[in-house]
Amino acid sequence: MRAEPGSAHGARESGVKSVERTLDILEFLSRSEGELGVSEIGSATRLTVGTVHRLLATLVSRGYVRRNGKSRRYSLGLKALTLGVVTRERIGPLALPFLEELMRVSQETANIAVLEGNSTVYVEQVAPARMLRIFTEPGNRVPLHSSGTGKVLLAYQPPRLVDFVLGSNELTRQTARTITDRAQLRAELQRIRNQGYAVDQGEQEEGVRCLAAPVFGPDGAIFGAMSLSGPASRLHGNRVDELVPQLKRIAHAFSETFDPQ
Repeated sequence: MRAEPGSAHGARESGVKSVERTLDILEFLSRSEGELGVSEIGSATRLTVGTVHRLLATLVSRGYVRRNGKSRRYSLGLKALTLGVVTRERIGPLALPFLEELMRVSQETANIAVLEGNSTVYVEQVAPARMLRIFTEPGNRVPLHSSGTGKVLLAYQPPRLVDFVLGSNELTRQTARTITDRAQLRAELQRIRNQGYAVDQGEQEEGVRCLAAPVFGPDGAIFGAMSLSGPASRLHGNRVDELVPQLKRIAHAFSETFDPQ
């Protein structure tokens, strides 16, 4: 039944839409390395300039967004940045037993990473006790387009967020294998969604291969990527085929720990 103007149901729907729009703005700001103007935010989120102004005013007053008085442009505020730090600190301990299992079954370095701005940030890691190991230390940032974890984190974002990220960032070449063509990267992201995992074929570091799978929150949205990485000489075709089901199983098990049911 359609809600009458001013009804409680109509008010709830309006409130939910305001929350969604506010989150859209925060998500786009979080993926920008610089400040954004109102028109840029409106175009990216498909909101009117008036709506963007109104929501930004609230976010600024609460400290989640910062307004540059000189340029009149916006960026994330201290409160939003603090939330990101807290999230990273809490995910690591939760992921640890799953990373330990992934390391045991693969005998390769296991990682959990999250999306922050336009980068992948590694949060926690478990490495095997073998001589030749691959390390990407927790706290390190790598580009989204050139890493297995980054490609997974990008692949499962809403389409307009993918458009925003690809449209506002240069696809820098890290190695000879890095994907720097936007059309090719879009095809790669679609392939990742279809198969449920990503492969980094030495696109971030020469001679290093990485397999990554998504970790989802209780709302069904991606919040992290679990990966294993090692020398390409060990992570060859047959070994990849053996490890992908294990990686997906363990990443799914981690996702299940966030399901309130």
